[in-house]
Amino acid sequence: MSQLDSAVARGEIPAQQITQGGFSRSFYMANAMEIFERLAWYGFFTLSSLYMSTPLAEGGLGFSDGQRGFLQGAIPFLLYLLPVFTGALGDRYGYRRMFLLAFAIMTPSYYLLGQVHAFWAFFAVLLAVALGAAIFKPLVVATVSRTTGDHNRGLGFGIFYTMVNVGGFVGPLVAGLVRAVSWDRVFAMASLWIAINFALLLFYREPVQSGETKKPRSVLREIGTVLRNRPFVVYLLLMSGFWACYNQIFITLPLYIRDFVDTAPMLAWIQGWSPSLAEAVATGGASQVGPEFIIAFNFASILLLQIAISKRCQRLPVMPLLMGGTLLLAAAFLWLGFGPLLGGAGLVAAVLIFSLGEMFASPKSQEYVAAVMPRDRAAMFMGYYFLSMALGFLLAGFLSGWGYGTLAKEWGRPDLMWGCFALIAVASAGGLYWFDRSMARQLAAQKEVHR
Repeated sequence: MSQLDSAVARGEIPAQQITQGGFSRSFYMANAMEIFERLAWYGFFTLSSLYMSTPLAEGGLGFSDGQRGFLQGAIPFLLYLLPVFTGALGDRYGYRRMFLLAFAIMTPSYYLLGQVHAFWAFFAVLLAVALGAAIFKPLVVATVSRTTGDHNRGLGFGIFYTMVNVGGFVGPLVAGLVRAVSWDRVFAMASLWIAINFALLLFYREPVQSGETKKPRSVLREIGTVLRNRPFVVYLLLMSGFWACYNQIFITLPLYIRDFVDTAPMLAWIQGWSPSLAEAVATGGASQVGPEFIIAFNFASILLLQIAISKRCQRLPVMPLLMGGTLLLAAAFLWLGFGPLLGGAGLVAAVLIFSLGEMFASPKSQEYVAAVMPRDRAAMFMGYYFLSMALGFLLAGFLSGWGYGTLAKEWGRPDLMWGCFALIAVASAGGLYWFDRSMARQLAAQKEVHR
């Protein structure tokens, strides 16, 4: 009997959901919807630091580093905190219904981001985007979890993470091209990406039957039970350090490239190879390479390598990969702060090192939760996994606001800023090592009890 047949026989995957390729239609639809949601999010978020710090006269918002750091910390914190509730409610009321609600909220909200300019008005609209994304996130990940089994979970999450990076790669490139015309078009394009998911939802089917509807008090009682799971909570706290470091590539690196790195030699090289390409990626009076195009190397490398790395690492222990990936993030930060190459080539090298660490750690961190938690509460536990991202974003935003505003700009020491980020990554890797030695077995034992 094949691994796939065995998984069906054990009840890990309903037989009617399996396609010839080993994955269900819902698996593929979830991945497709993830692409378009990520096109919208990364198209906006990769440029958000630039947009918020650009003066009003130049089409931006003119916010201070403190205001920017607050928004980039508090709003994503809420975005990743709310799945604690939306994941559990998705199990009760049905995934399709919740997906529809998410798209109905995000489509107009992304467009309105380009229409408001006051700080609190922008905060309110961005909060609406976060609410829609918070409904979407745990359900799409739970769909992947529930439509895969022990025989193909690693590959399934590798494919899913690759689709995330399809959106992450294309979204900022398209946004970078349209922002040369108008910032408003960045937000109109994001709204269009989300609207496409209404059509995809027509082909989506529930991966499992939804449970009976419960009152909010019952949901909160279940959430309290999960929060009392001490090993799981400790794991989330440790992963929040990883996410605090991970997010600096989107909220701090674009500003660092714009303000501290001369990419004119890189642009001149591109000009000699392809004048039209140089014109497309140029910014700063056509003398520098736009930061979003350098950061795109992160997504491009993941697109090329993630599935191969996931296959290679599918049977390897999770914790060493998490620790190694986090240490590679620290190495990338040290390269940014203290490396000998300060131009475009050095930036690309740092981004590629960072990306390798991300490919080891990020999909494995989600796979780990799916593997050790009871399958009948997949969406709720994946909602709690996002709590680590919430705390990571909160810390990342305030660290970026303080680190960039004080260490980089006021003191003129961006190297100290990157050194602080590297130190946090090393401390997180050390904490994961301790967790693996002292608490990981408790999580594995809990799954055995629920079988």
